[in-house]
Amino acid sequence: MAAVREDPRPDKFHWAKRVARRDIQRLYESDERGLLDDELLDSVHYAIHARVRDMFEVREAQTFGRVKCRSCGTPVPQPYQMGSQSKNNGLQCERCGWQTTCGEFYASYTGKSLLPGSVAHIFEAYLERFAAAETPAQKLLLIDWLIHQFHVNQGVARMPVGENVIQGTTDQVRELIEALASGTGSTQGLSSLEEWQAVYYNPIRLFKQAHSHSEVQQIAARLGIQGRRQMSEDELIPEILRLAPHLALSADEDPHPG
Repeated sequence: MAAVREDPRPDKFHWAKRVARRDIQRLYESDERGLLDDELLDSVHYAIHARVRDMFEVREAQTFGRVKCRSCGTPVPQPYQMGSQSKNNGLQCERCGWQTTCGEFYASYTGKSLLPGSVAHIFEAYLERFAAAETPAQKLLLIDWLIHQFHVNQGVARMPVGENVIQGTTDQVRELIEALASGTGSTQGLSSLEEWQAVYYNPIRLFKQAHSHSEVQQIAARLGIQGRRQMSEDELIPEILRLAPHLALSADEDPHPG
């Protein structure tokens, strides 16, 4: 297909933005006062949902070359392809006329944490639970569940996946999450600080976050652990820490200094 003229509008993709930390904090504070802000709850609830759905839109494009019109949602007939040879290839909606190029589409999401990465199962589980969250309590518990998953999982390059959905740096997101867990919310079932810290500061999790897969294997080799290449990291790291307990990170050590 011939190249198409790029749309001059400033943002024709309108990917859902990450949720402001302050909005999440205000939501939990309102619950702590026993006066849950239903309007803010819905705003955060649907903002997270929109962000997660857009993440899967991007994954669908990158993995299968399938793009939906960012104006009306209709599947675009032309395949999306990455690479310099395809950057001028056109993508055009036959229903409403929305159009872009493969290169412009790629640039629209690059560097914006819009891929679910290796923890897509967490976001898939969230989308499955979303439809069943109807009451204010159910919506808040779903948000709390997802944020807890952010706190204890890493995605591509082992970065906390909370940064996919919540605005801020790794430290800012972690501090927010711990502050939320320290509160005394009125909604039953919210995660406690003790529960969050027990998982977050687990020495195996901290070791995994601090070391790449190849580094784990190198350390295991230096310690002479047999059968290490057949062992999962969840099997190998406890053995490493048993043989070399001094390698364990304490709760106040930063696994990613600087």
